[in-house]
Amino acid sequence: MLLKKLIIAEDDDDTAYLLLTALGDSGFLCLRARNGEEALNLTRTELPNALLLDVMMPKMDGITVCKRLKADVLLSRIPIMMLTSLAGVDDRVRGLESGADDYLPKPFDIRELTARVRAMIRASNRERQRNPITNLPSGEAIEEKVEELLKAKEAFSMLYIDLENFRSYADVHGYIKSDEVLASTAKQILRQARAVADPPPYVGHVGGDDFFVFCKPEVSEEFQKGFKQAFLEIAASFYTEEEQEQGFLSVLKDTGETRRVDFLNPSVAEVNVAAGQYRTVED
Repeated sequence: MLLKKLIIAEDDDDTAYLLLTALGDSGFLCLRARNGEEALNLTRTELPNALLLDVMMPKMDGITVCKRLKADVLLSRIPIMMLTSLAGVDDRVRGLESGADDYLPKPFDIRELTARVRAMIRASNRERQRNPITNLPSGEAIEEKVEELLKAKEAFSMLYIDLENFRSYADVHGYIKSDEVLASTAKQILRQARAVADPPPYVGHVGGDDFFVFCKPEVSEEFQKGFKQAFLEIAASFYTEEEQEQGFLSVLKDTGETRRVDFLNPSVAEVNVAAGQYRTVED
């Protein structure tokens, strides 16, 4: 696993040494910037997992650095913790209003700082690994869940859900209506997941009309039956009155002819994983 990369922007050598040593010992890859301009440039080139930013620095103060980073569409997602000897409420408010994600006055307890850095990175990762349409975990978050389940060496079922004819629906109705369908689908999956178990099965959204559900094998059948029934009960609402009356979707072909496409229908593929059967996500 790659080390989490931190940039520590601190002009005081003693404080910088303390941070570099303690956070390095805690498993972080630490890079130092000695002034505000260097912090800004280093963040742009290294794209760290988080930035520890002193407020009072030469060349460019931490408030300005923070504002510049948060105004950048790519760099704005990097969490920033501001460190300062200015401990007044007005100073904390000023730091947070500049876009900082956390604020810690000096002197600080290194254990608290380390815990806050880890929490800040976790929160950032959760936000980054969510699908913007459904707010469900996506990408690396799903892979991490599979790794967690495999390490536990307990049996589980992995359900892959997609919507048949979704591409044709999107071609006819456009991306706004398609996103509404995906959001509704996610709600139905979550509702049924919560109905079959407490705590509920893990639900993820890969992208498009592709979803994953990880559950105990004994609730898989109940989940699938309940979800399909719930989805089909609302499927007609995704179509116009004319389409509902004719019972299918008319799709214009490149030749100028139209073809008949059935309404959206959920499809579920299931992989039952025995305890210890696979070692990696790729397996």
